[in-house]
Amino acid sequence: MSWSCLRKVIPVLLAILTVGPMDPAPAAQFSSGSTGSLGALAPASNTTVVLPADGILHYTTVTIPAGVTVTFQRNAANTPVTLLAQGDISIAGTISVKGDDAVPYSGDNPSPPSLGGPGGFAGGQGGTKSTSNNNGAAGQGPGGGAPGIFNPWYTTTTDATYGAPADFVSLLPLFGGSGGGGGGRTASYPSTAAGAGGGGAIVIASTTKITVQSTGVINANGGAGYRVACDWRAGGAGSGGAIRLVAPLVTNLGTIQALGGTPGCPTGGGPGRVRIEAFTLGAIYATNPAASIAATPGPVTASSVPALTSLPTLRISTIGGVSTPSVPGGTYTTADVTMPPGTTNPVTVTIEATNTPVPSTFTFVVLAPFTTATSVTANSTGTFASSTASASLTLPAGQTSVLNVYSHFVMP
Repeated sequence: MSWSCLRKVIPVLLAILTVGPMDPAPAAQFSSGSTGSLGALAPASNTTVVLPADGILHYTTVTIPAGVTVTFQRNAANTPVTLLAQGDISIAGTISVKGDDAVPYSGDNPSPPSLGGPGGFAGGQGGTKSTSNNNGAAGQGPGGGAPGIFNPWYTTTTDATYGAPADFVSLLPLFGGSGGGGGGRTASYPSTAAGAGGGGAIVIASTTKITVQSTGVINANGGAGYRVACDWRAGGAGSGGAIRLVAPLVTNLGTIQALGGTPGCPTGGGPGRVRIEAFTLGAIYATNPAASIAATPGPVTASSVPALTSLPTLRISTIGGVSTPSVPGGTYTTADVTMPPGTTNPVTVTIEATNTPVPSTFTFVVLAPFTTATSVTANSTGTFASSTASASLTLPAGQTSVLNVYSHFVMP
């Protein structure tokens, strides 16, 4: 029996900060925390930035000219992008953390899921074109889409939602969108698709100002779905991801989007989140979805002013008594944990959390291949600083499954 874990998400619910009077001396009260170690980011052509292990990029200034697109190579932990600058950030080109589109696949193996943008979740694996194992798998993330089921229910694939309540607007912690459900396949319908990836997550912070010019774009859209028809063969669309802008002065004359992918089944993935935090707002053209606005720049990293401290953490620590790796791969192709011979169901899965209220209710989700997702809940015990929870799960023998664990709660 084998197991694979993608990511663990705790959407923390914090109240929206209302916009108050402008602060007379904002620059002295906020720092992005950038060390400037990477110098200036000013690409002359399309550029893919390799994310470090913590996902934090330290620039002096950032200038993205019109016609230039900046994307990011995911790191092993699939963290969000944290783009920091000591000075001004000007975006006339495109910064993209978009999820990958669902694409048709006609090979003999299961349709491989499309990846989310950095910090976002992958779509569900698709089925095979054989006489068995032809159902899809659910999309990954707290709002993952349902799979296409050929046998026995002929159930339609669904698109992803972001997976957090509407009042989660602080984007602390920051995470991306969920993946669309994987489509089913048979020998008669060999070219269908797995699910599309969710939009990624990015926080952009400047100690001085952020300006999105009229030609500028920040894109955290979910990947587009794929459909022969809107039925069990479709690859569901990914949801929108998350964009957070933090600076003393923020101006948006361009396009800021965290939309769900289209087309989908039936309409497309759900929207993500946009957040703008500034002492002073310049012109703010409409974002899609509409941005939550805060009148004070909030914490970004442990080195920013104000500093980010006591952020909740969550990890799956053991599966059936077997310890898990510190950075799980979370794919169907290579298991992170393999159950020893003789292991029987149900299997106890234990999680460890920090900086979370006790008790909190955690949802444990098994994303097995070729079937719908199953889930159970368990309450944590311990203290706010350190707590645990355990649940008994049934894992399909001889197959690699993905586990997601998440919780929604209000911080004290």
